[in-house]
Amino acid sequence: METEVHFRENQEFDQPWLWGLLGLRAVGDLLALARGKRSARETVGRLATLGAVALLFRVATLRTEVRDDGVYVNFAPFHRSDKRVPFADLTDVQATGYSPLRYGGWGIRWSPSGIAYTVSGRSGVRFERTGGKSVFVGSDRPDELVGAVQEATEKTV
Repeated sequence: METEVHFRENQEFDQPWLWGLLGLRAVGDLLALARGKRSARETVGRLATLGAVALLFRVATLRTEVRDDGVYVNFAPFHRSDKRVPFADLTDVQATGYSPLRYGGWGIRWSPSGIAYTVSGRSGVRFERTGGKSVFVGSDRPDELVGAVQEATEKTV
C-alpha cells in the first residue's frame, strides 16, 4: 500500500548573498595572485577548496514530507535516508520563527533541547516530541506544513 504525501517542500541554498560572498572570495584570491601576494599553487588550492564548498551548497537540499505515518526530513547529501518523526511521538506542532544568529546559522543545528534543519529564511515548524526533545524544520510554507500534519493525524485517528 502506498503512503499518501500530504505535503512536500524542497529547499536549497539559493540566497544571492551567499553566492555573492563565494564569488567575492574567488575574485579576492585571483587579485592576490595577480598582485603577486599569493603563489599560483596556493591560489589553486584556495580556489579548489572554495569550489568544493560551492558544490556542497549547490547540491544540499532540505526535503520535508508529511505522509500518513509521520513527518519525514532528508537533508541531502548529509542524510543517507529520511529521518522520520512519527505522529505518535508528537506532543505539539507549531509554526514559529527562526533566528539564524541565535542558532549559529543555517544547516543542521544541534542543541540540548533538540535539532534544527534549516536552509534559508526565518520561519519553520517546531515539532515537540514526547521525550522533551524538539525538531525544528525550516519552511517557506510553515502554515501549510502544520495544516498537513493536522490533516494527516486526523486521518490516522
